[in-house]
Amino acid sequence: MVLRSLLFDGQQPCKIVVDPRRFDGEDTGFPDRVIEAYPEGIPLDLDPTWPLELDLDSDPGTLALNLSFSGRVCRCHIPWAAVAMIAAGMGSASWAHESEDSQP
Repeated sequence: MVLRSLLFDGQQPCKIVVDPRRFDGEDTGFPDRVIEAYPEGIPLDLDPTWPLELDLDSDPGTLALNLSFSGRVCRCHIPWAAVAMIAAGMGSASWAHESEDSQP
């Protein structure tokens, strides 16, 4: 598994984009305000030093992990079909919102 190898074996931070249009009405654990702010793709920074509690094995169709939004930790379940991009290393992809002052 690519994420397991990057995050845990290689201790590489990753960026992923999750397309909420592919959630198909599933309760994913994302706050509504995050889904509304990024309707075409939710950018996520995954840091192996943060307690992600990454679960890649319980459900082969879902990536389960802890994510923090404005200091609130959410247990998210992301269908693999909704993962639009995986990039290794924090310098490998830039988010448009990183240059803005406000973030959801």
